[in-house]
Amino acid sequence: MIHLLLTYRYLILIPIAIIEGPILTVICGFLVTLKVFNPLWVYVIVVLGDIVGDGGIYYIGYEGKRFLKYFGVTEEKLEKAKLYFQDNHKKAIAMSKLVHGIGFTGLVAAGALHVPYKKYFKTCALISIFQSLILLIIGILFGHAYTQIGKYLNYYAAGVSVLGLIVLLIIVMKKYKVNIVTIPPSDKN
Repeated sequence: MIHLLLTYRYLILIPIAIIEGPILTVICGFLVTLKVFNPLWVYVIVVLGDIVGDGGIYYIGYEGKRFLKYFGVTEEKLEKAKLYFQDNHKKAIAMSKLVHGIGFTGLVAAGALHVPYKKYFKTCALISIFQSLILLIIGILFGHAYTQIGKYLNYYAAGVSVLGLIVLLIIVMKKYKVNIVTIPPSDKN
């Protein structure tokens, strides 16, 4: 995936952001630290892609009620969700967007229950704006940490390599009884 991102840059971000925005956002945040992407463009593309993806999921639920069984949504689950969505549609949509275990199913259920799209869109857009910002910052921070850790790991690896060579040299010298420093016997007569 990173090879595709490096080759096609922003063009490839659009479809991937629609399919899987959160993971892409963290990866792109890391790539921002490597100067591969501009953080503003990444943010705009990821937010728009996430909103488009949420709209597609809503449409699946709205138009495809007969296919819900293939997504693990049973009539019993739909009835339970219906009661919750009627009283707490913002909380239900927020939980669906933020908790990955129920995410897709919750958003499909919102469409199947015909939650007004304007309410659905506002809630999803607001969550996408903040979620994408936080995930991009996390990616950037981890990217900075990775480069710092990489720098220190290079020093550590070099030190361990030198130490290893010294130990190996000592072992070889002892095996072949090589004396580097020879002290001549003293004549104290």
